[in-house]
Parts: sequence; C-alpha cells; structure tokens
Amino acid sequence: MTKTTDAFTLPSAARTFYEAYSLAEDTKSQLEETAMFLIGVSRRSTEETFKLGEHLERAAGLLPEGTLEKWAVERCGYTARHVRTQRAVFRNLARYKDILVELAVGPTVLGKLSAFEPEQIEQAIGFAAQNGRLRVQDVVAIVAGSKNETEAGPQIDPYDVGGLDGLKAIIAIKVRDGVKSFIGHLEEIRAHVSEAVLEKRLIKKTLAAQIHLTARLARKELESLAQFVMPNPHYHYVIWETKLPAKTRWNDVGNLLHKIGGTDTWPEKGELRTWLENEVLPLLEWASAKTKDPVWPKADKASISPAATLLVDTSLLAANQQRHQDDGVSVVAGSERDSVEAEAVKRLEAMLAPFGAKVTMEQSATSRQILPEDSIPSLAESMAEPPKAFRRPAFLDRVKPAANKADDVAASAA
Repeated sequence: MTKTTDAFTLPSAARTFYEAYSLAEDTKSQLEETAMFLIGVSRRSTEETFKLGEHLERAAGLLPEGTLEKWAVERCGYTARHVRTQRAVFRNLARYKDILVELAVGPTVLGKLSAFEPEQIEQAIGFAAQNGRLRVQDVVAIVAGSKNETEAGPQIDPYDVGGLDGLKAIIAIKVRDGVKSFIGHLEEIRAHVSEAVLEKRLIKKTLAAQIHLTARLARKELESLAQFVMPNPHYHYVIWETKLPAKTRWNDVGNLLHKIGGTDTWPEKGELRTWLENEVLPLLEWASAKTKDPVWPKADKASISPAATLLVDTSLLAANQQRHQDDGVSVVAGSERDSVEAEAVKRLEAMLAPFGAKVTMEQSATSRQILPEDSIPSLAESMAEPPKAFRRPAFLDRVKPAANKADDVAASAA
C-alpha cells in the first residue's frame, strides 16, 4: 500500500513549502518520512550521525536544487549550518565510517574532521586508534602542524610546540608517516613476489636481491610502531625493547619479515614457490589490507580478541620481569656467597700457615656439576663395594708434635 501525505496533518510551514514548489504526493511522502527521522534522531552515536547525513542527502535529491536548507529549517527545526555540517560528515567521511564507528568518535569531532583534508583525517584516526579516544582539542593539536592556515603569518613547526599538544602532534606525525611507509614497503615486497611467482622459472637469488633489504626495513618499522621499551628491573642502565606477544598474528608478520630479510633461512628451490604463494603473499596481504577485519590466512590459528591479547601481553611482561628479578637475586646471592667463602678461606689459611697446611673448599651445590643418572650407583652396588679405609690427613701428623712441644714449654715455665 502506497503511503500518501494528508495535507491537513502537515505543519503549516511544511504545507506552505510543499505548495510553493508544487511537489508530487509521492515526493512529499518520502520527505515526511525523512523529516520524522531527522526530528526524532538523538544524534548521540557515531552511527546515527552518519545516518542523519545520509537522510539529508536523500532529501536533497528529492527537493528542488538549493532548497534543502530551507526545508530542513522550516520542517525539522534545524539550522542551516547544522545541515551543512551533517552533509559534510556523510560525504567526506563515508570512506572512514567503519573505523570511526568502531572508535566511537563523537558527533562534534566528526563535524570538525569533515572540514579537513584526507591526510589530516587519517592522521587523526591514527591518533584515536593509538590513544583510544579523540577529542576536539586533540584534533586541533594534530592538524596544527599540517593544516594550511588562511591567515597570513609564520607557520609553526609542530616539533617546536611544547607541552602535551606538541607531543600529541609529533606522535600523530609519527603514526601517519610511519604507517604509510610501513604499508608502502609491504606492498613493494608483495609486488615483487607476485611478479616472481608468475614466472615459469623462479630464481631465488634474483628475488632475494629485490626484497630482503626492504623486509629488514619493514620489520624495524613495525617494531618502532608497535613495540615499547622498558628498563631492566635489576640493572636500570640496561634498556630493553619489548616483544610482540607470542602466538599472535602480528608477531607472525614480524617473524615472516625477519625470515625474508635473512635469505639463508628461505626454503630450498623445490619448496620456495609454495612458501611464497601459501605463506608470504597471504600474510603480507592481511597485514596491508585496507578493509575492516581482514580474514586471517592461517586457518589453524583461533581468533584472539584485543582484550585477550592485552591480557596475554601484560602477563608475559610481568612474567619476564619476575624471571629477571629472580635471576638478578640469584646472581647477587651467588656473588655474596662467593665473597664470604673467599674470606673464610683466607682466615683458615692464616691460621694453618704455621703448620704447613693447605685449605681446599668443596664446590657448593649450585655450582657442583650434576652427574648423569647412569653414573650414580644403586643401593645394591654400594653395599657390594668394600668400605674405604680411613686415611689420616697428613697435616695432623705435623700439627701434633708442634702442639706437644708447646705444652712442654708451658709446663717447664710453670
């Protein structure tokens, strides 16, 4: 059943507008459906903001050219500026909709972003992805170094801006340019590999010369973008670089780039083509994909949620710290024990020097070599062996006469 608009139920302003432009009943019906949505939308979520812009664009296609703002003002109570902003959000940010919705960027920030160049928009998205949020002041700081100012005046280098605003700006530049360079190098490797596997004769040496240095650079770029640094918990002058969580997909990408960068670890000629087609190209395609949530090419790896990955990462970091602390304590305890033993040996040597005795120390349990299991005799073998005769230490024979002589001297003096 086709819906029709009852002229008597329309607001007077809308009725006057429709009559002035002689719109068809079907067009008025569609416009009224759009008006009901525009009036009722809460505009509280990112998704609704894009829907609002989409409905305004649809209404613009139904109305005579140049009359959308007038219709929205009279029928929906919108301001002309609000209409222009919402249409700009839909037109200029549509290609980024999925990631903006996922990041839950607010309507006011979307309005600011809609006026920027694509490079600046991508820069802001990178900042939001790294920091978990994007505010109006963040957007202003991010574009401060790259936005073309309309007013005459000297350009401010973002590397000269102090405080958090300056720091955020240069971090955003790092994310923007770093991601662009990393993806470019992955695509360069993919292009060479794709071209090589199409050849009837695949020459390993030729392909390696084309991509192995690029792979090394890409791996270092990934480490710079995704990994952190931390001090050694025991030796603070040693700074460590954290690792990507083991058994994660980006860790696999990093390992693959490491393998490509070292040609000695490449498969032999008979398995090279299979490796390139089934592992190298799929992983590089996954890592450089511009679509949302690309399919992981390795079916044997279960999907890991971001929260689970974070939990694994933090637990591994804590375990590493505890292990290094334990190792540090063991080292210190061992060195202290050795120092005490050395002092004891010196005192014993001083005491026994007059008697010509020497001091020997048995190795501690921690440093003593562990014998193989088959070298330890069983109980029956031990019982079958004759007991070893006790041998008197040689230095006791020398100590006894000296002690007797000292007693004789003391007796005669008495």
